[in-house]
Amino acid sequence: MNDQPPHSTPPTSAKPGADDTDWPGEAGPGWQPAPPAAAFGNPPPPPPDTPYGATPGAPYGAQPGPAYGAQPGPAYGAQPGPAYGPPQPGAYPGFAGPGAPGYPPPGSGGTSGFAIASLIFGILGGVLLSVIFGIVALVQIRKRGQTGRGMAIAGLTLSGCWVLLIIVGVTAGLLSDSDHDSSTSATGTGTVSVTTLKAGDCINGLRSTGSIEDLPRASCSLPHEGEVYAVFQLPAGPWPGDTAVQQQAETRCNAELKIYAPKAADTAEVLYLHPLQQSWKRDRGVTCIATDEKGSTIGSVRD
Repeated sequence: MNDQPPHSTPPTSAKPGADDTDWPGEAGPGWQPAPPAAAFGNPPPPPPDTPYGATPGAPYGAQPGPAYGAQPGPAYGAQPGPAYGPPQPGAYPGFAGPGAPGYPPPGSGGTSGFAIASLIFGILGGVLLSVIFGIVALVQIRKRGQTGRGMAIAGLTLSGCWVLLIIVGVTAGLLSDSDHDSSTSATGTGTVSVTTLKAGDCINGLRSTGSIEDLPRASCSLPHEGEVYAVFQLPAGPWPGDTAVQQQAETRCNAELKIYAPKAADTAEVLYLHPLQQSWKRDRGVTCIATDEKGSTIGSVRD
């Protein structure tokens, strides 16, 4: 009696999915779960069996590329900028690149003669020449690489000092004359030289004896001894003598009084100052003065 169930199929040695192949065959890779999704911008972690420092999918020892979104930078230790080489024009002050205009080194052109001239004229007081030479020297020193800049500047400085001294002197002189005139007109005092007297000046000190060189000028509204009404020069030539000089001075002064003060008082007298023999060569002037026989008077002889 047959123990096998009817219509049963005997077992086979074929591997499922393969034809005419003995079973069992080579074992395939085991099932592994899918790696987790990488975060945005970060690479996925390497498999457990990846060598340290290697990038998945890259040959052993290759360096990983830049991460997504990262900017490539310079190599370690390198500084950003142009490659090592000669500096570019304008990179450093005073450095002129190839083909750029420049100035010769200082001192290569010797000492500037204009700078020396500027200093000399600055010492002597030649202000205009010192300034001109100083400016020319400063221009040429820079272009020609000469020395002497200090001398040029010193010449200009001295010229400025001379100008300042001149201004101060002129200002002091004007102020002194102004003070003298105002003091004389206000107080009626002030000693003047005989040669500087002019018609209309009222004076004192006529009673002094001997040679008169200076006289105190007074205000005509105050008491005074005399009033100048004419000044003239005697003819040139050799000394004519005291008598001739006095006669010429008296005749001319009498005529001038009638012109200056035709209505002068009967007490008016003529006094004149005439040159002496020792001063004849440099002074032939005669000063006519109207006085009053009563002494001091107030007001003008023409009143």
